[in-house]
Amino acid sequence: MRMNWFGVAALALTAAVVATPAQTWRQVGPPGGTVISLGADPRDASKLYLGTSDGHVFTSSDEGAHWQLLSRIGTGQDDVITHIIVDSRDSKRVFASTWSLYTGGGGVYRSNDSGRTWQNIGLPHETVRALAQSPTHPKTWLAGSLTGVYRSTDEGANWERITPAKHDDLKNFDSVAFDPRDDNVIYAGTYHLPWKTTDGGKNWSPISKGMIDDSDVMSIIVDPANPENVHATACSGIYHSTNSAQQWSKYKGIPFVFRRTQLIAQDPQHPETLYAGTTSGLWKTTSEAGQWNRVTPVDWVINAMLIDPKNTQRIIIGTEREGVQISEDGGTTFSSANAGFHHQHILDVAMDRDRPERELVVLTFDTNAFLVTKDGGATWAPLGPGLKRTDLKHVYASPTGWWASLNKGGLMKYEETGAKWVRAGLFSSDSAAPASSRTKKGAAAQRVSTSSKVPQLLASQINDLTFTSAGWYAATSAGVLVSRDRGTSWKLAARDEFARQTAQSVDASTDGSHVWAIAQRNLIYSADGGAHWDAKELAFASAGNLRVHRLNDSNLLITSNSGLYVSKDAGREWNRADIRDLQFQDAAGFGNALVVSLQRHGLLASFDGGKSWQRVNSPLAEGYFPVVRTRRDGALVAASATEGLLAYEPEGRSADLNGSGSTGTGAQKPRQ
Repeated sequence: MRMNWFGVAALALTAAVVATPAQTWRQVGPPGGTVISLGADPRDASKLYLGTSDGHVFTSSDEGAHWQLLSRIGTGQDDVITHIIVDSRDSKRVFASTWSLYTGGGGVYRSNDSGRTWQNIGLPHETVRALAQSPTHPKTWLAGSLTGVYRSTDEGANWERITPAKHDDLKNFDSVAFDPRDDNVIYAGTYHLPWKTTDGGKNWSPISKGMIDDSDVMSIIVDPANPENVHATACSGIYHSTNSAQQWSKYKGIPFVFRRTQLIAQDPQHPETLYAGTTSGLWKTTSEAGQWNRVTPVDWVINAMLIDPKNTQRIIIGTEREGVQISEDGGTTFSSANAGFHHQHILDVAMDRDRPERELVVLTFDTNAFLVTKDGGATWAPLGPGLKRTDLKHVYASPTGWWASLNKGGLMKYEETGAKWVRAGLFSSDSAAPASSRTKKGAAAQRVSTSSKVPQLLASQINDLTFTSAGWYAATSAGVLVSRDRGTSWKLAARDEFARQTAQSVDASTDGSHVWAIAQRNLIYSADGGAHWDAKELAFASAGNLRVHRLNDSNLLITSNSGLYVSKDAGREWNRADIRDLQFQDAAGFGNALVVSLQRHGLLASFDGGKSWQRVNSPLAEGYFPVVRTRRDGALVAASATEGLLAYEPEGRSADLNGSGSTGTGAQKPRQ
């Protein structure tokens, strides 16, 4: 090996994982996110609860002005909290219904300590989409699931099915409601029309007269002052009955394209005033004639709603993306109320190495998926058009701005002056590559030939990018490429065979003198800025999904599907960290502070240079983290798939910033 392998301080990743109290992590945005359910204490309207699609429960003690993460329902990361109801007799007792996206969980849960802890009290593994408490007998509860309607008369201790088993139509329940004067009278909506019982479930009758066939009845409400006055919402529109659902009439006024109405709420002081939450905004009517008007933007998806019983001009809505929105004037205007509620679903993140207050996140939504902050998370704004989330492979923060690699190959950059994404990066061949060489991996692979000197738009699959003061390096399907003009043009880094292999990952020192890449089964290395390369075959290459992470010029990490590997001599020798049977997603470090994310869920952190590790035991850190990064100011940042960005700023980071930490030179990981 002619490679100049060298090493200084050791990074000993040999300690077992210890479950110890988590270090302090804080959410840094973006604010808002998806709200599935809202609940209010009937004895204290200022006390609110919020349920999410991953089991998290938030609470507010000032009627939504501020939120804090309170607890998690269930053991998985996919529990959708469909309803939260505070017991009408005891404010400390809170009930919730759930179903899971993937793991088969779900059921009815109860908390006896105001939502801090939860126990499953019935219907485990049921998809419970509806929940209601009897107004006349508060110990009686109803739950609607895919298999039937269930009733408990002892506060959830025992449940009985009150719909016949294996009935062709009495299944797939989306909504339930009690008659406010007689809890033997029950309304229930299914994926296919509504039903009613007047004898506590002994007999059921269809109540679909006047309703369009095959309507998914998503909510039913009964007027507390006049039980004959019943409203229902369905995928086919909003329906009203004045005779206890013997006959329905369909409201007019909401255009057909906005027909999917997920819920309806009645003003408790003005029964003629109704609010309809649809997948295309919130609508309002103030008359039985049903003259409906949209009072929010059309792209808001309304999942939950509360009306203050004492001040019915105060409307609180939970949305799919905008989080919590509050109106103080009966829906005329709304303002964001997401202080403390950071629950955005993040796919990717890029952070400016030199200006850590600049960050870019990519959300799961198809519109306005790219959000940027220039002030460390205080405010966020969407980027301009030109790039679809579905076309994106990865985003990067270069010294000159935002870049993105594409699923089908090639690069785009964001032009600040034009406020749009544009294709960028020209590939030109030179004497670095033989005339006959050609890459064969992927549909986007391109010919490398000295016979054509005309630069072409870069089309290779870009798997990774890193930026240094001497050049930018790309791990691609055509090999390791280098740009000496800040991304304008690219070429093969060298004629070496190793540098022409398909590369999955690349990292480099800040000055660009040392470059490491994962290429097939090898770690390839250059000590002269990419001019010449050597290779070290990795015995653990079969682990799959290998990515190299430079902590400094001596200490490297490789994450994989079946282990975390460490080198303390610039990559010559590798040892598997004693953190076994785990699949690793990403890693980052700065000085003595290191963090790795797991492919299933959770974070592991070390604050002593890797000598000991601890699982980050915080409700914030229980999810899946696709990306972890290190900022130049020493903060570790983890991008949660559901909780937005989390930051940990270790004490004494200024010493690490100057390179005095135990991990050696303390050079900044340049890819961040």
